[in-house]
Amino acid sequence: MPSPTLRKLLDPNIDTLLNPFVPHNQIRHLPKPISHFLGYRPKPASDPVATVQWLITFFATLAGICVVGGVYNFAPGIAQYNPPPIVASLGASAVLDYNTIRSPLAQPRNSIVGHTIAAIVGVGISRAFQHAPNFFANYGWVAGAVACAVATVAMSATNTVHPPGGATAILACTQASVIALGWMFVPLMLLASVLMVAVACIFNNIARQYPVFWWTPEDVGYKLPRRSQSGGEKDEEHGGKQQSSSETDSETKHGGSQHGKAGSRRQSAEDIYENTIEHELSNEVQFEEGLWEVRVEPYKICLPTHLRLSDEEVELLKNLQARVRMHSEVN
Repeated sequence: MPSPTLRKLLDPNIDTLLNPFVPHNQIRHLPKPISHFLGYRPKPASDPVATVQWLITFFATLAGICVVGGVYNFAPGIAQYNPPPIVASLGASAVLDYNTIRSPLAQPRNSIVGHTIAAIVGVGISRAFQHAPNFFANYGWVAGAVACAVATVAMSATNTVHPPGGATAILACTQASVIALGWMFVPLMLLASVLMVAVACIFNNIARQYPVFWWTPEDVGYKLPRRSQSGGEKDEEHGGKQQSSSETDSETKHGGSQHGKAGSRRQSAEDIYENTIEHELSNEVQFEEGLWEVRVEPYKICLPTHLRLSDEEVELLKNLQARVRMHSEVN
């Protein structure tokens, strides 16, 4: 078995470098109609019956493909480039984005970044092979195979695996209308992926919940300031803790008013939820219906929906998660 240092070199994870600096998800602070259609729920949503899901999938797929096709064929700034009527790989994306919406492969980061990386790789490989025109004319399928292989590794290395991206890379080397686009194919695929995800957010959130996450289900932002106030105020993490400590000491000294002050200090359920997610624990705390236990995992904490936490309990879960994460990384 390789040493921990060698294992880290042989088993890299780009998210260990990026996640500490990725801001926490702030969608829950948006107005409810907006946050709802961006996938936020105070509690995990349950799926409707299968027939309703099929109906939503049908109309979402129809709308998503038609929106992209309409933009490609009639948008003045795009139609001049003569793009293909539709990129075939988007059909596979539609199955993921509108059907298997809980799959990690269908989340916005994978769908948008995966297609974009694949397009960059595909066009780059195509351009490289075109330096040997005769070979490319007769063996363009070899370029497609190389592009698919490189795109697959690139998506894996960036944690943005999106299976239709393999087809996107192949099309950049084998389909004449796509080859003619050159590097213009990259922004076109980026635009198409964003439109597909936008349609997914609208239709999937009518009766389901999408996305499951925007960036990653793992912990993020733990090297950013814990709390910043609006209006240009400084970070108050340390000051807030000192103030809380002094309030506790004051309450201890004034026992006659202890219960009243304890009542005034008690947070509402929503405040506790936001404090738990944003300031103390992982960004990916899950409150689950019917759960009767607390599960602490390296990058996820599952709590019963009825559970309300004090500040001390929040701190305890935070410390437990840090120890579990450290143990998992060492092993």
